[in-house]
Amino acid sequence: MELYRPRHSTAQPWQPARVSPRTVLGLLCAGALSLSACTRRSPAPQLESSGAAGAPPVASSAEAAAAQPVLRHGLPWYEDAPDAAFAAARAQGKLLLVDLWAPWCHSCLSMQSFVLTAQNLPAITRRFILLAIDTERAENAAFLQKLPVTVWPTFYVTSPEGEVLGRWLGTAAAAEFARFLAESDRAAELRNSDRLPPSDPRVALALADQLATRREFAQAAEQYARALALAPADWPRRPETLVAQITSLAKVRADRACLELADGSLAQTGRSVSAVDFAAYALSCADDAAPGDPLAARVRTRTELLMGELCQQSDSALTPDDQAGACANLAEARTALSDATGARAAHEQRVAILQRAGAGKPDSIAVALDWALTDSLITLGRAQEALELSLRRERALPNNYNPPHYQAKALRALGRHEEGLAAIERSLALAYGPRRVSLLSLKIDLLLAAGRKERARDVLVEQVAQYRALPDAQQQPAQLARLEKRLTEWQ
Repeated sequence: MELYRPRHSTAQPWQPARVSPRTVLGLLCAGALSLSACTRRSPAPQLESSGAAGAPPVASSAEAAAAQPVLRHGLPWYEDAPDAAFAAARAQGKLLLVDLWAPWCHSCLSMQSFVLTAQNLPAITRRFILLAIDTERAENAAFLQKLPVTVWPTFYVTSPEGEVLGRWLGTAAAAEFARFLAESDRAAELRNSDRLPPSDPRVALALADQLATRREFAQAAEQYARALALAPADWPRRPETLVAQITSLAKVRADRACLELADGSLAQTGRSVSAVDFAAYALSCADDAAPGDPLAARVRTRTELLMGELCQQSDSALTPDDQAGACANLAEARTALSDATGARAAHEQRVAILQRAGAGKPDSIAVALDWALTDSLITLGRAQEALELSLRRERALPNNYNPPHYQAKALRALGRHEEGLAAIERSLALAYGPRRVSLLSLKIDLLLAAGRKERARDVLVEQVAQYRALPDAQQQPAQLARLEKRLTEWQ
């Protein structure tokens, strides 16, 4: 494939367009969120075979504007070069698909490897310029002020002028994502018309997505609820809209409303990734309920039934990562319901799914499955297997910070704390941005386990300071609050 070279390398940096009420009536925005979502760079990343995840050099503004796309699984992506991507969209009269991702995010990597491919989406470049933004990079923080990310991965479709036409947060099957793109393309045709009546559920959905983009989650939840109330029972977008609603409720800690929605709507989420994501939020809200709460118990029981079906399907349409997510939800629900044997069986099924999916795959693709695989292997008491896997992966992908991180987790489980500290230091040497700061938590745990309490306290002080120093768009207030509380208790 001959890659497009932008003709307008001197274009002004992109700025988002403010959406008017009139325009909202014309939007057909897509909305779906994923909790199963977490969990490569020169001026553009390495090719897909590299598996790199180390800190990249920073491109200058001129270099970024002149950047060319690179192939990733057969599709041309502008990597961390929004000015060049928007210039190309204006020059070619196309929309933009923006992939907000992170190298630590196993769901992001799964989408890139198993869904966002030329084989699955052969016609995507006819209407879309593709832009991938690594949300960990400090130089991308200003872009994230315009198109924020609170769940990984996040996808936006925008016009060449920056108007949001579609939003999909989390993972999707190829057919679902193709539908999202088609609806967003249709939104471009309708955005300046009044052809949709206010009673159309897509109007409320579009407004909800705009509110959520501005982090006005309480108001967004109300509009998602309105869209669902206006829609027919068989509305194809009901599952993803339910996920968007429960996610917004979770963001504002409306735990009771979250549980009530889960209790009444879990059965409406279908048998797609939306069901997996909805269930994950439902279980999280149930965990915050009072002990013995009957509503929380009922939600867990219903979740256990649905996730059992999805986890055990032999011909699942879900990606391996998403089906493994169903098994993780199943294990969590069974644990909460005091079914330890059933929870173990769910973890064993999760391991089997992931091992089958990774067999014969290049290391750069199979590594996307290693976070979940490591988690279940350690839970099952098979930390040595997890360690051996991560050692092999680190040899194959020496510039990827994930394998030594997983190694450190396995070594901690095995009680080999000094070796774990050496592994986490190798990971920290490659990591950057918010992920590097978060990795310090494992270092602290390893230091404490090794009996080095004073050094662990020093690292915690360092971690708090680094979180505070992050750019605004990369701040993690909840995590910072937990660490500050821990530091206060320590002192």
